[in-house]
Amino acid sequence: MPMTWKRLLLGTGALALIATGCDGSASGPDDLEPVRAFTQTELQVSAANTRFGLDLLSRVHRSAQEPNVLLSPLSASMALGMTLNGARASTWDAMRSTLGFGGLTEAEINEAYRGLIAQLRARDPKVEFTLANSVWHENTFSVEQPFLQALRTYFDAEVSALDFRSAAAPGIISKWAEDRTGGRIRNLIQSIHPLEVMFLVNAVYFKAPWSAPFETSATAPAAFTRLDGKTVQVPTMTADRTRPFFRDDEVEAVELLYADSAFGMVVLVPGRGRTLDDLIASLSPARWQAWMDRLTPGRLMLRMPKFRFDFSTLLNQPLADMGMAVAFQPFVADFGRITRTRNDLYISRVQQKTFIDVHERGTEAAAATAVGIGVTSLPPSIVVDRPFLFAIRERSSGTLLFAGRVGSPE
Repeated sequence: MPMTWKRLLLGTGALALIATGCDGSASGPDDLEPVRAFTQTELQVSAANTRFGLDLLSRVHRSAQEPNVLLSPLSASMALGMTLNGARASTWDAMRSTLGFGGLTEAEINEAYRGLIAQLRARDPKVEFTLANSVWHENTFSVEQPFLQALRTYFDAEVSALDFRSAAAPGIISKWAEDRTGGRIRNLIQSIHPLEVMFLVNAVYFKAPWSAPFETSATAPAAFTRLDGKTVQVPTMTADRTRPFFRDDEVEAVELLYADSAFGMVVLVPGRGRTLDDLIASLSPARWQAWMDRLTPGRLMLRMPKFRFDFSTLLNQPLADMGMAVAFQPFVADFGRITRTRNDLYISRVQQKTFIDVHERGTEAAAATAVGIGVTSLPPSIVVDRPFLFAIRERSSGTLLFAGRVGSPE
C-alpha cells in the first residue's frame, strides 16, 4: 500500500460484563434524563442497528476462525455514525446505506443517536451501563470545528488533541477505553501508524443482575457438543422459572431478563437436526422480529452453560462487503468535512474488542419471581447443549447492544 497520504483511523471498543455482581449501581452522568417512550425516528435508527448487526454477525460468523464470537452492533454503528458526520457525496451515501438508515437525513440520524444514548443510559437504574464516545486527533492535524461540534452535541463525545508520535499515545487512548469498560477492554490501540491522524472510539459497558437468578448449587457438569463436533463436559446452569420462550422445528428461543426487565438476553438454539449455519442463514431482520414477537412467558426448565470469553476482530472486509467499500479506498473516499487541508482521508481500519461473562449471580426482582404451578408434571424444557446464538437488547426499542455465537463455552 502506498504511504504518501495520511489516513483516518476508526477504532471501536465494546464490552459487556454481565451479572457479575449485585450492587445495583448505575453508571453514566448524574443528570440522566427521565425515562420516556422512544421517538419514531429513534425506533427507526434502532431497527437499522438491528439490521446492520444481524448482517455483520452473519458475515463475521462465516469468516471467524474462533469458536466464540461477540460483536457490539451498537458500538460499531455509533462509531460509524460519528464518522458519517465527516463524509460527503458517495462516501456519505454508501455509509448511510450500509448502516441501514434509508432516507433519514443526517440531522434525523444525529438527533436519534442523541436520544438513544440518553435513554439507554437512563433505562434501568439497577443496570450498570456506560456508553461513551471520544475523538482523538494528531495535534498538528487541522480538524473542522463543525465536525467536532456535531460529535460533542449529538454523541456526547470527548475531543482530545494528542501527539501521535509519542510512544505514550496508544496507551493514553487505550486507557480511556479501559476506564470506561470496567477495566475489561485493554490495549485497544496497540500502535499508531505514522500516517494515521484520527481515532473515533466508542465504548459500551453493561453489567446487570438477572431478574430470576440461577442457584449456584444447581450448576453441574453436562455434555455440550462444540462447533467442531467434539463433546465436552461444561458447567451448566439449571433453573425452573417463568421466562419468555418459544420452540418450533427451526429454533428454540428463550429470553433471560435483567434487573427490572428493561434489558434481556435472547438465546437462540438451532432445532434438533439443524446446525448453527442453518440458523444464521435464516437470520433475516423479518425473521428476527417474528421470533421476538413469539416470545411468550411460561414455565420453563432451562439448562444452559456458563461462558466467558473475549473477542477481537477487524471489520474492514465485512463492512466493505456490506456496501461501504468506498470509505476504505485512498483518494476515492471523501471525508472533506473532517478537514479542508487534505483530500486523502479514508478509513484504515475498524477494530472492535469485546468481552462477556455469563454465570449464575444476580438479584431477583419481585415482579419476575413467579414460578408456574403444576408441579405434578414436568415443564417444557430448553437444553442449550450445542452451539447457539445470543443477543443482549433493550427490549422496548429492540436496540442490539451485543450479538454473538458460542461454539465452545468451556
